[in-house]
Amino acid sequence: MEELIKKAKNGDKGAFTDLIINIQDELYKIARMRLSSEEDIDDAIQETMISAFYGIKHLKHTQYFKTWIIKILINKCNTLYKKRKKLDSYYDDNFINNSIIDFKENNIESNIDFYILIKDLDYIERYILILYYEMGYSCKEISNILSINENTLKTKISRSKEKIKKIIDKN
Repeated sequence: MEELIKKAKNGDKGAFTDLIINIQDELYKIARMRLSSEEDIDDAIQETMISAFYGIKHLKHTQYFKTWIIKILINKCNTLYKKRKKLDSYYDDNFINNSIIDFKENNIESNIDFYILIKDLDYIERYILILYYEMGYSCKEISNILSINENTLKTKISRSKEKIKKIIDKN
Protein backbone atom coordinates (compact mmCIF):
# COMPACT_ATOMS: atom_id res chain seq x y z
CA MET A 1 0.00 0.00 0.00
CA GLU A 2 2.88 2.34 0.75
CA GLU A 3 4.14 1.98 -2.81
CA LEU A 4 0.69 2.92 -4.14
CA ILE A 5 0.66 6.00 -1.92
CA LYS A 6 4.05 7.09 -3.24
CA LYS A 7 2.87 6.63 -6.82
CA ALA A 8 -0.35 8.54 -6.09
CA LYS A 9 1.66 11.38 -4.54
CA ASN A 10 3.55 11.59 -7.83
CA GLY A 11 0.28 11.97 -9.77
CA ASP A 12 -0.46 8.36 -10.74
CA LYS A 13 -4.27 8.26 -11.09
CA GLY A 14 -4.36 4.47 -11.29
CA ALA A 15 -2.49 4.13 -8.01
CA PHE A 16 -4.86 6.57 -6.35
CA THR A 17 -7.83 4.60 -7.68
CA ASP A 18 -6.35 1.39 -6.28
CA LEU A 19 -5.90 3.05 -2.88
CA ILE A 20 -9.54 4.11 -2.81
CA ILE A 21 -10.71 0.66 -3.89
CA ASN A 22 -8.72 -0.86 -1.00
CA ILE A 23 -10.51 1.28 1.61
CA GLN A 24 -13.90 1.89 -0.01
CA ASP A 25 -15.80 -0.36 2.44
CA GLU A 26 -14.33 1.47 5.43
CA LEU A 27 -15.14 4.85 3.88
CA TYR A 28 -18.72 3.76 3.33
CA LYS A 29 -19.16 2.49 6.89
CA ILE A 30 -17.75 5.68 8.35
CA ALA A 31 -19.93 7.90 6.16
CA ARG A 32 -23.00 5.84 7.04
CA MET A 33 -22.36 6.46 10.73
CA ARG A 34 -23.09 10.14 10.23
CA LEU A 35 -25.35 10.38 7.20
CA SER A 36 -28.66 8.67 6.61
CA SER A 37 -29.29 8.95 2.89
CA GLU A 38 -27.34 7.02 0.29
CA GLU A 39 -27.08 10.17 -1.85
CA ASP A 40 -25.41 12.08 1.00
CA ILE A 41 -23.08 9.18 1.69
CA ASP A 42 -22.09 9.02 -1.97
CA ASP A 43 -21.60 12.79 -2.07
CA ALA A 44 -19.39 12.76 1.03
CA ILE A 45 -17.24 9.94 -0.33
CA GLN A 46 -16.97 11.59 -3.72
CA GLU A 47 -15.98 14.94 -2.21
CA THR A 48 -13.46 13.12 -0.03
CA MET A 49 -11.90 11.41 -3.04
CA ILE A 50 -11.62 14.73 -4.89
CA SER A 51 -10.05 16.48 -1.90
CA ALA A 52 -7.72 13.56 -1.27
CA PHE A 53 -6.67 13.34 -4.91
CA TYR A 54 -5.68 16.98 -5.04
CA GLY A 55 -4.23 17.02 -1.52
CA ILE A 56 -2.28 13.75 -1.47
CA LYS A 57 0.87 15.46 -2.71
CA HIS A 58 0.92 17.35 0.60
CA LEU A 59 0.68 14.16 2.70
CA LYS A 60 3.95 14.09 4.65
CA HIS A 61 3.90 10.58 6.09
CA THR A 62 2.60 7.78 3.89
CA GLN A 63 1.82 5.56 6.89
CA TYR A 64 -0.92 8.00 7.90
CA PHE A 65 -2.79 7.85 4.59
CA LYS A 66 -5.85 6.03 5.99
CA THR A 67 -5.99 8.29 9.03
CA TRP A 68 -5.68 11.34 6.79
CA ILE A 69 -8.42 10.31 4.34
CA ILE A 70 -10.81 9.24 7.11
CA LYS A 71 -10.35 12.62 8.75
CA ILE A 72 -11.23 14.30 5.43
CA LEU A 73 -14.29 12.05 5.12
CA ILE A 74 -15.53 12.82 8.63
CA ASN A 75 -15.19 16.54 7.95
CA LYS A 76 -17.11 16.17 4.66
CA CYS A 77 -19.82 14.17 6.42
CA ASN A 78 -20.15 16.75 9.17
CA THR A 79 -20.36 19.55 6.61
CA LEU A 80 -23.09 17.73 4.67
CA TYR A 81 -24.92 16.88 7.87
CA LYS A 82 -24.96 20.50 9.02
CA LYS A 83 -25.83 21.74 5.54
CA ARG A 84 -28.85 19.48 5.27
CA LYS A 85 -29.81 20.01 8.93
CA LYS A 86 -30.94 16.41 9.24
CA LEU A 87 -31.30 14.49 12.45
CA ASP A 88 -28.61 11.96 13.16
CA SER A 89 -30.63 8.93 12.15
CA TYR A 90 -27.95 6.41 11.35
CA TYR A 91 -29.23 4.04 13.99
CA ASP A 92 -32.95 4.62 13.71
CA ASP A 93 -35.28 1.63 13.67
CA ASN A 94 -35.38 1.44 9.88
CA PHE A 95 -31.60 1.25 9.72
CA ILE A 96 -31.46 -1.42 12.41
CA ASN A 97 -34.06 -3.51 10.54
CA ASN A 98 -32.21 -3.09 7.22
CA SER A 99 -28.89 -3.85 8.89
CA ILE A 100 -30.22 -7.06 10.37
CA ILE A 101 -31.11 -8.21 6.87
CA ASP A 102 -27.70 -7.12 5.51
CA PHE A 103 -25.85 -8.80 8.40
CA LYS A 104 -27.74 -12.07 7.93
CA GLU A 105 -27.03 -12.04 4.21
CA ASN A 106 -23.32 -11.48 4.91
CA ASN A 107 -23.17 -14.01 7.77
CA ILE A 108 -22.18 -11.41 10.35
CA GLU A 109 -25.15 -11.69 12.67
CA SER A 110 -22.89 -11.25 15.68
CA ASN A 111 -22.46 -7.56 14.79
CA ILE A 112 -26.20 -6.92 15.18
CA ASP A 113 -26.04 -6.87 18.97
CA PHE A 114 -23.11 -4.44 18.87
CA TYR A 115 -24.98 -2.00 16.63
CA ILE A 116 -28.14 -2.24 18.70
CA LEU A 117 -26.16 -1.57 21.88
CA ILE A 118 -24.47 1.54 20.52
CA LYS A 119 -27.52 3.03 18.80
CA ASP A 120 -28.32 5.27 21.78
CA LEU A 121 -24.82 6.73 22.05
CA ASP A 122 -24.05 10.06 20.42
CA TYR A 123 -22.39 9.92 17.01
CA ILE A 124 -18.86 10.67 18.30
CA GLU A 125 -19.09 7.79 20.76
CA ARG A 126 -20.35 5.52 17.95
CA TYR A 127 -17.50 6.65 15.67
CA ILE A 128 -14.99 5.87 18.38
CA LEU A 129 -16.37 2.44 19.25
CA ILE A 130 -16.78 1.34 15.64
CA LEU A 131 -13.32 2.56 14.68
CA TYR A 132 -11.83 0.88 17.75
CA TYR A 133 -13.74 -2.41 18.00
CA GLU A 134 -14.99 -3.11 14.49
CA MET A 135 -12.27 -1.62 12.32
CA GLY A 136 -9.38 -2.26 14.67
CA TYR A 137 -7.84 1.21 14.77
CA SER A 138 -5.58 2.00 17.70
CA CYS A 139 -6.34 4.77 20.18
CA LYS A 140 -3.52 6.81 18.68
CA GLU A 141 -4.94 6.48 15.16
CA ILE A 142 -8.45 7.37 16.30
CA SER A 143 -7.20 10.37 18.25
CA ASN A 144 -5.51 11.59 15.06
CA ILE A 145 -8.61 10.99 12.94
CA LEU A 146 -10.96 12.78 15.33
CA SER A 147 -8.45 15.36 16.61
CA ILE A 148 -9.03 14.26 20.19
CA ASN A 149 -6.35 13.89 22.85
CA GLU A 150 -5.50 10.19 23.26
CA ASN A 151 -6.29 10.21 27.00
CA THR A 152 -9.61 11.93 26.32
CA LEU A 153 -10.35 9.25 23.75
CA LYS A 154 -9.62 6.49 26.27
CA THR A 155 -11.94 8.20 28.73
CA LYS A 156 -14.67 8.39 26.08
CA ILE A 157 -14.26 4.68 25.35
CA SER A 158 -14.52 3.87 29.04
CA ARG A 159 -17.59 6.09 29.53
CA SER A 160 -19.24 4.66 26.43
CA LYS A 161 -18.71 1.15 27.75
CA GLU A 162 -20.28 2.22 31.05
CA LYS A 163 -23.30 3.61 29.19
CA ILE A 164 -23.66 0.32 27.34
CA LYS A 165 -23.44 -1.62 30.64
CA LYS A 166 -26.26 0.52 32.03
CA ILE A 167 -28.35 -0.18 28.93
CA ILE A 168 -27.75 -3.92 29.36
CA ASP A 169 -28.57 -3.77 33.06
CA LYS A 170 -31.74 -1.81 32.35
CA ASN A 171 -32.94 -4.42 29.87
